[in-house]
Amino acid sequence: MNTQQDIRWKQRYENLQSAYQRLQHAVQANAQTPNNDLIQMALIKAFEMTFELSWKTMKDYLKYNGIDVKLPREVIKQAFANDIIIDGQLWIDMLEDRNLMAHTYDEARALKAVSHICQRYMGGLEQLHQYLLARLA
Repeated sequence: MNTQQDIRWKQRYENLQSAYQRLQHAVQANAQTPNNDLIQMALIKAFEMTFELSWKTMKDYLKYNGIDVKLPREVIKQAFANDIIIDGQLWIDMLEDRNLMAHTYDEARALKAVSHICQRYMGGLEQLHQYLLARLA
């Protein structure tokens, strides 16, 4: 296993940790002020950044373990197949919501996205966070 690949996934994970912490803060702020448009937009953007870094970190971790995949959907499928993530469908849903959020904006979709992030996606992101944290040692 290449040391460069080892370093790459660990460096990417450090960036993921920062993004994930910002997302947690946005979720907390949204819980305290649930009807604030600016907080909701920040929450959605923080999710987009966290999701992007999540799949890229999984991609680098898979490559470190000898599995070379490129596209987000392939990465998710391989991460599920290799027990990195527990709920593959949840991650596919995240991918689809992220794609919708990144390309269109309407208030109803934004509110639905905020709900999904807070109620569904945080658990999957936390599970990945804990999995990778355990492999840093």
